[in-house]
Amino acid sequence: GRYHAHHTELVMAHWFHRNPLKATSTVNFDVYRTGQTNAEASKLLAELKEKRTKLLGLIRSPESDLAEVTTVSTEYISTLRGIIQGPAEEAGKEGGIRHLVVFRWTNTVQGKKVSEFLDAQFELVSVLLNIGLWHMKHAAHLAANPDVAMEEAKEVHRTLRIAAGIFTALKDSEVQKLHDAGDKGADTDVRILDAYVMQCQAEAQEVTLARAIELKHKHSLVSALAAETSKMFMIGGDHLSTLDQLQVGKWHKYMAIKDEFYKAYAYCYLGLEVLTQDKCGEAIACLRESSRAYAAAEKLSREYGSMKGPGTHARPQEHIFFRKLGPLVKSTLEKCEHENGFIYFHKVPDQPPELPVKATFGLASAEPYSIPPVNPAWTEDALKTLKAARSGEKPQGASAVAEEIKPVPEPNVSTEPAPAPSTSSGCVIS
Repeated sequence: GRYHAHHTELVMAHWFHRNPLKATSTVNFDVYRTGQTNAEASKLLAELKEKRTKLLGLIRSPESDLAEVTTVSTEYISTLRGIIQGPAEEAGKEGGIRHLVVFRWTNTVQGKKVSEFLDAQFELVSVLLNIGLWHMKHAAHLAANPDVAMEEAKEVHRTLRIAAGIFTALKDSEVQKLHDAGDKGADTDVRILDAYVMQCQAEAQEVTLARAIELKHKHSLVSALAAETSKMFMIGGDHLSTLDQLQVGKWHKYMAIKDEFYKAYAYCYLGLEVLTQDKCGEAIACLRESSRAYAAAEKLSREYGSMKGPGTHARPQEHIFFRKLGPLVKSTLEKCEHENGFIYFHKVPDQPPELPVKATFGLASAEPYSIPPVNPAWTEDALKTLKAARSGEKPQGASAVAEEIKPVPEPNVSTEPAPAPSTSSGCVIS
């Protein structure tokens, strides 16, 4: 073969779409107190208030420490689970302490619209979803450095896989325990959860792909990984296709951009692969297909930049993530066509060869998430001293005029095109 990819020209940078965090109202855990509430139970109620406040504060910033977020999440959820499960003899009964307080949360793509449920399990689901979102934002924050070190790239990859595991646990287990599935398009909607799972797995795979390019792996492997990544973004977009596009349109567009973008990568590297076998006609067909996919991704990116709705404000087509692939496709196609006119004289097929169907390794999977066990400090005696819901009683936290829930103040991340990183897989985020 006469050509090899000019890896030094190719910078694989990461640009990720992120939806806003869920916002919530304050919760008065003292509602559970009675005259009989013992010291043990009082301490746990105070801990619920303290850990909730601390956790909500930590996840506001994507720069928070991963280990600290994990510790505080585990402490809050394990203590909250005592309220959900209630005393052993209450288990399986309606009412009890699980259904005493109203929990109120916004949803990631529904703006100020509030979901509220008289159910502590809804609190667990909402908190866990926010923790999943924080992992996505933490990964994006780490990837914002133009020169991402190997260790950071590993943490980006792992954090996205943890997020995928959290969303999977929500979908397969925790949301199923709610007595009310909530509104269409709310965060409890299985399509929303499926989209988050696919997005996290696909983005983790982008990190693997960037590494494969940097390590100059075989063109065939890079092409197969890119094809798989494209397919995952396509599936992610499919989950959003039946939802209200005013709410999910921007997120949906992001999935479509990445689908086309990685298709362009897949065909570009397939072209480089067949070129090493001196199949110049087929290489030209691949690079023409790559060029078409790249142009489609560019058009979708311009549309994304002018869209309203929840999510990141960015002009993806101006990111280094985007800017580096176009010239590679263009120059390789020009070289192939030039060579074909002088040396090979191959007929260019109408259709490019099939993309490799399955990458054999490097595929990103979710890291399984286990719900923390109930805090062992919740003894039978402590739980019995708490107030339980009585039939016909007005639920706590449901006032005639509910307080407005303000959006979570999140740091602005620059959407300006970044300077070129020094490695061939620098990372950029908007």
